[in-house]
Amino acid sequence: MRRRRGLQERNAWMMLVVAAGVPTVPAPLLWAAQAFQESAGQVVMEAEHFDAKTPRSGKDWALNTTKAGFSGSGYLTATPNTGTSTNTGYTTTSPELAFNVTFTATGTYYVWIRGQADSGNDDSLHAGVDGTGPASADRMNGFNTTSWVWKRDTMDASPATLIIGTPGLHTIHLWMREDGMRVDKLLLRTSSSSTAPTGTGPAESPRVTVNTDTTPPSITLGPNVSSVTTIGVSITWSTDETSTSIVDYGLTTSYGQTKSDASLVTAHTIALSALTAGTLYHYRVVSRDAAGNTVSSTDKTFTTSQDLQVIITDPLDGQVITAPVP
Repeated sequence: MRRRRGLQERNAWMMLVVAAGVPTVPAPLLWAAQAFQESAGQVVMEAEHFDAKTPRSGKDWALNTTKAGFSGSGYLTATPNTGTSTNTGYTTTSPELAFNVTFTATGTYYVWIRGQADSGNDDSLHAGVDGTGPASADRMNGFNTTSWVWKRDTMDASPATLIIGTPGLHTIHLWMREDGMRVDKLLLRTSSSSTAPTGTGPAESPRVTVNTDTTPPSITLGPNVSSVTTIGVSITWSTDETSTSIVDYGLTTSYGQTKSDASLVTAHTIALSALTAGTLYHYRVVSRDAAGNTVSSTDKTFTTSQDLQVIITDPLDGQVITAPVP
């Protein structure tokens, strides 16, 4: 009874968040008590069993049952259908579905969607992992059929893929590309076979209880800047638990550029290159542990070395020679 009541409270809270139009962060950052379990390189999810749903830009994923042949208790439609299409910036502007998944097998997963649309203007969506929308899984399309169909291809005529780099809890996302798109079921598998599932496909994967780590890492040393040259620097820091390494940097506190390493470590090193000589840069370091908890440093700055040169004019012919200062 305690577990059931907890899930009811979680669902009620989620309904309040969605009704208020508050954007939800990827599911593992809010809760990690329940997740779909990948097994033997495969995980299957009913679309209506999302862990988080975020309406954006006046659009939302709505539960429907009018289109016959769906799997489970219904399907989700990107509504309202007003002919909207979002190609870029969709991770922050398009309505989103998020699914908690705990993985044991890492590597490349092929993304299959069971979907349907009434026309070629309603039949596409984007997929992603852990808050990112990689080009390898954007613009999935081809669902404009009269019945439900399994598809994995993008508009680049290549299969949609996502990389799961570490075992443990991850978030799988779907974002609307065109409103009117209907999604019934998701299948991720490591098999590269182009043979689509038949009918409603495999049964939904079980839900399991996972470790509810909600404590972010702490930065115990740094960040420090070293190996400063005219075009690069090295940034190091330490954390009290294994986590990823990310540096946001740029000419202002808006940063605009990022370099990262997904390896889970406590001693972090990121080398930045292709910088401009004699320029002040702002940066911050970010680390994310396996449960999705994130820590960020405050804004820091560094200045690249000056590109010093000596200019020599030949007294005989007036030729100008420019050379770096030794």
